[in-house]
Amino acid sequence: MGADTAAELLAEGKRLVDEIDALAAGPQRLAAYLRLQGVVERAESALQEERS
Repeated sequence: MGADTAAELLAEGKRLVDEIDALAAGPQRLAAYLRLQGVVERAESALQEERS
């Protein structure tokens, strides 16, 4: 997790939001949403490590 930087996570999150916005409801949109959720979790973990 330490390899993730805030800039990388932000860029990945923005890309996923754009992808989600472009997709119709369905399995592909759900998969992209779940990837975004993973990015958020990695960002939270990275921030906790940074604060320790």
